[in-house]
Amino acid sequence: MANNKKIFDGATIVKAKKLEVLTFALGRVADLGTLKGVIEVHNEKKVIFSKESPYNGTEYNPESIAVVRVLGGKVFINGKYDIYTMTPEVAAKKLKNEIDVKSSLTDEQFEQLRPLFECGTPKGYITPEEIRQVIVVQEAGVCYNEWDPETPCDLVPGDVFLVSDADSMTGYRIGKEEFAETHVLL
Repeated sequence: MANNKKIFDGATIVKAKKLEVLTFALGRVADLGTLKGVIEVHNEKKVIFSKESPYNGTEYNPESIAVVRVLGGKVFINGKYDIYTMTPEVAAKKLKNEIDVKSSLTDEQFEQLRPLFECGTPKGYITPEEIRQVIVVQEAGVCYNEWDPETPCDLVPGDVFLVSDADSMTGYRIGKEEFAETHVLL
């Protein structure tokens, strides 16, 4: 298994506050429809193309819940939706404070999200603020995201590695633009 030792060597772990973010659960990955360049079927498995995996996509657990975020009022980051997945248990907890999908978006945002919403059953929520530990990346390199520890993920200066567990050196990359829209360093 690959590791993130190079990221942690000589790095300073700092605190950051994650801001509230408008998020929409789309439903189970297995139940999602297809959308060319976003949700496709490869070798009978659903593959999601996002800002983290724009070229090869990521094959997520079919039982996980796909979600999309609106960051800083923007639906697209580098031309891609900000999609990832979470366990059904985590999604159920977050959706206890469900908000209305249509009224939470501008008309333009809704139209941009409509093709994706038509692939699933969107339910909106706002993620609350929380304090996290992060490493601000100083040099280009790679990391291994905790959900895909075998596939290297490129890092550029200014990206942030969110530290889930410092002892096991696990976490995941947050691009510098997404970090600026969703976090404040403390």
